[in-house]
Amino acid sequence: MPETVTMRFRTGGTTIEATAEVPPEPISVANLVPFLQAVEESVVETACNDVAASGRTISCRAGCGACCRQIVPVSLAEVEYLARFVAGLPEAERTTVERRFAEALDALERAGLADELRAANTWRDESATHALGVRYFLAGVACPFLVHESCSIHPHRPLACREYLVTSPASHCAAPENNPIERVAVPRDLSRALYRLGDGADTSVRWAPLVLLLEWARAHGPLPTAPAKQILASLARQVAGAPDAGGPPASGA
Repeated sequence: MPETVTMRFRTGGTTIEATAEVPPEPISVANLVPFLQAVEESVVETACNDVAASGRTISCRAGCGACCRQIVPVSLAEVEYLARFVAGLPEAERTTVERRFAEALDALERAGLADELRAANTWRDESATHALGVRYFLAGVACPFLVHESCSIHPHRPLACREYLVTSPASHCAAPENNPIERVAVPRDLSRALYRLGDGADTSVRWAPLVLLLEWARAHGPLPTAPAKQILASLARQVAGAPDAGGPPASGA
């Protein structure tokens, strides 16, 4: 029989509580991604309400895909989740998505960024990762899920994408090296908690660039499994502020 689990924490002046049914047998962290997406939506909604209360407006809109040309760090759980999602698409659609990933990788190879990008998740030098992020953005390689400047997997998008909201003019995001970017402060950074959780094993690699997710999934295979309650308890500790075990830099060029 399924077990009921609850995740509860305070963010700002609001208590976030989410409940889900999970199987009693061990599962992959990837199986909990939809639940965490729902939790994230509540957290981000709280941040958006704070923005509105301050008289500001979030400028992110469908059709503005500038941030989709940044390095998007995704947790290993989301790598597996999204690889499964792509594999489950109808054949014609899956072939199109896989072609977009291949074309993006070819563009990165031609720009001389592919090998650095593959190694970036082990770097600890923030200046080096920032410099790579700038060069990646200037290369103009769009996320393979970006279609007509809008996210084609919006309900399934990574936590990092959900957390990346700005109140500065949308035009600033197209040229961040010359314009200030005013990001919305998301009070509970679930994406980084999931990076720190990693795959549940003792490893320094906690994330992968979204553009390489199909390559990563093929090379590393499925994540280990553990009881859902154990996974969520570990994640709750990370959300509560456990020391950073080596996550990626914040999104943004």
